[in-house]
Amino acid sequence: MPSLGKIINHPLFNIGFFLLVRQLTKSLPLEDSSYLWGIRGVYYGAQLLIFLLNLYILNIISNKNDQTVLRYVEPSKPSWDGTTTPDNLVVTTFADYDKNEVLKGMKQSVIGLAMVTFLHFKFGYVQPLIIQAVLGFKTFFTTKEARIHLFHQSTTSGDLKRPFRVDSPFGMSSLNPQPKTDKASIKKAERAMKAD
Repeated sequence: MPSLGKIINHPLFNIGFFLLVRQLTKSLPLEDSSYLWGIRGVYYGAQLLIFLLNLYILNIISNKNDQTVLRYVEPSKPSWDGTTTPDNLVVTTFADYDKNEVLKGMKQSVIGLAMVTFLHFKFGYVQPLIIQAVLGFKTFFTTKEARIHLFHQSTTSGDLKRPFRVDSPFGMSSLNPQPKTDKASIKKAERAMKAD
């Protein structure tokens, strides 16, 4: 039987949740301004709380200050003109890696906030406010950083082992090149850097 985490992280969960909330919100008088201000308050309050939780995780990471060295090869990425960049050797620490991952998540949250705000104020959509108020917490608490630093899950194996696997939409991770941690790839990237 699949775990609760796998069910919640499955892309079909988000689709099912969206359809359920959409049906529930049809019965609410969303045009009523008193409801609208309450929904806005819940949404922006939720986003503020998620932002503060991210700052809390950053504080935990800073206090732990895990200086374990992490070496991996970032795979080449295709650019807009079809050419690919060379593989990039990354040497960092667990603390710096974790901070960067949290900051990436915060940046994605800000982009999501801007998009939902635009859809709401420009086109009058209210459902995204309700959906994202709940899904924002689901997304935060299922991030690898929250699972490591808040729920103290093991990082020695599985999807929490650093460097993290690159997730892609709809769970098709085979489409995204993954970080390489094997010695041969690291040596090859080192040789390429010395040649430059």
